[in-house]
Amino acid sequence: MEITTNVKGQLAVSKAELRAFELGFLPSRPLYDSRYDLIIDMQGKLVRVQVKYANGKPSHATGAVVVKLDYENRKKKFYTYQTNEVDALIVYIPQVNRLCWLPPEKYIGKRKIHIRITSPKSGQSKNITFARDYFW
Repeated sequence: MEITTNVKGQLAVSKAELRAFELGFLPSRPLYDSRYDLIIDMQGKLVRVQVKYANGKPSHATGAVVVKLDYENRKKKFYTYQTNEVDALIVYIPQVNRLCWLPPEKYIGKRKIHIRITSPKSGQSKNITFARDYFW
């Protein structure tokens, strides 16, 4: 089987479903294409979740991955996630085989996000999204 982006996406969603079950939540998939991949029932609260596979391709920095968040239509118009579409973002990072649960302020209106897997050599920590802070 060829490992396509669709297969990677399905793997990430399956991992997120399994983790939701492990935590005692009930995941459901929408029947039709939508801006979210899962609905997770968290003790009566329904959360719309978009799931992404961080393909392991590094960003401009060593020890980080880039997660593409935007969608470009045929007219070259870019769309980003808005608060009325998605409540949370789950990112599967295969390099560490972990999921990160990111809150809306990390992804709403953004075209991409850089997630640090390791600490930067410079020791910088301000304005950095560390995977370890969002492991789910």
